[in-house]
Amino acid sequence: MKLTVDFSALHRAVAPLGSPVSDFTISNRASDWVNVGEHLIKGLILGQDIDLKDIDGSAGILNYKGYQVMLYIPDQGYNIGIALADGKHKDARKIHVAECSTLENMRQIGRFGRYDVISRIDGKFPVFGINPLSRMEESGETDLGVCKNCLTILNYKGYEGSVGAKKAEIFKNFSFEVFFEDFSSYFKSLPSNRTKAKSSYTSDWAKVSGNLRAELNFTCEQCGVKLSENPKLLHVHHINGVKSDNSRQNLRALCADCHKKQPHHEHLYVSNEDTLRINEYRREQHKFDVFDYGNVRQYADSALDGLLIKCQAMRLPGPELGIAVNDNNKMISIDLCWPRAKVAVLINMDSSKLLQKNGWSVFSAFEALSRFDVFQKAVR
Repeated sequence: MKLTVDFSALHRAVAPLGSPVSDFTISNRASDWVNVGEHLIKGLILGQDIDLKDIDGSAGILNYKGYQVMLYIPDQGYNIGIALADGKHKDARKIHVAECSTLENMRQIGRFGRYDVISRIDGKFPVFGINPLSRMEESGETDLGVCKNCLTILNYKGYEGSVGAKKAEIFKNFSFEVFFEDFSSYFKSLPSNRTKAKSSYTSDWAKVSGNLRAELNFTCEQCGVKLSENPKLLHVHHINGVKSDNSRQNLRALCADCHKKQPHHEHLYVSNEDTLRINEYRREQHKFDVFDYGNVRQYADSALDGLLIKCQAMRLPGPELGIAVNDNNKMISIDLCWPRAKVAVLINMDSSKLLQKNGWSVFSAFEALSRFDVFQKAVR
């Protein structure tokens, strides 16, 4: 029997990435999708569904087989009423997004198995506990806050160096969705958000976006990088977030990196490889003629922002972007570096040994933060 499938919705969904692809094959990956996608949204239990050794925090951000995850203890005990009323209350258990001191301690004392694993980013988490008055179990969903030790170890939004009201604001306004997007280059994909609406791109979106990109000679309207050699890295952004509004004043052609950092950019995944390539183009095209912390933070991978904020606060020399090292005709791209000191910071550490062979000191972003005394000595 011949199957007829309408892929028009798919074409509209991928249109911002370039021309729709029609030559492809479909393979069955249902088991991976169910195990990693749907189950992580619902929550898995360490020791029952997931082996402890499969939760990797070595890069700082919690990782399960290449997918970003969070850990939390759903049992709120006698504080269930407090947690349901205000998930960010000081007595409610928090959500862990990084390998912080709390998790390290729980591993050491053998209580790590109390945690559930979840990858749900709508801000609501299933909890339960015992009402101290009725002695009956209560359960529900609540907006649990993020662990403050996690914010500290990552220096997220400058949390570590902030005080008072500023620190409280970072905690209060923390968004799991924004956090996952900021660190997307560490992972295979972004987690699902089941609250997202279906795509509302118009049927002619591929043509509209293609014409605009060609009209602008495949140049980003924000940073000015020209991407005619790699047009898939140039997207078209709806300024007001309304996908059906294709008026010219509502459209901007943006490289994937600038697009990711815009408001109303939805749930946009940009790989570490794509960010590195964009920065290489920017450097080749002299978009980095001056290196100060202002433009480095603007163009660096957003996952490096906590490190850059700390480097600036500690008055370290300004780093550079877009540098690649030639190792026997193989180019090794570096996320962030101090060329004179030959210090490199990488998100993907696969090429660290090759850089070290060429005389570079190499740190992961998490290592640079957690061992900042060693890191800053190397840079200075």
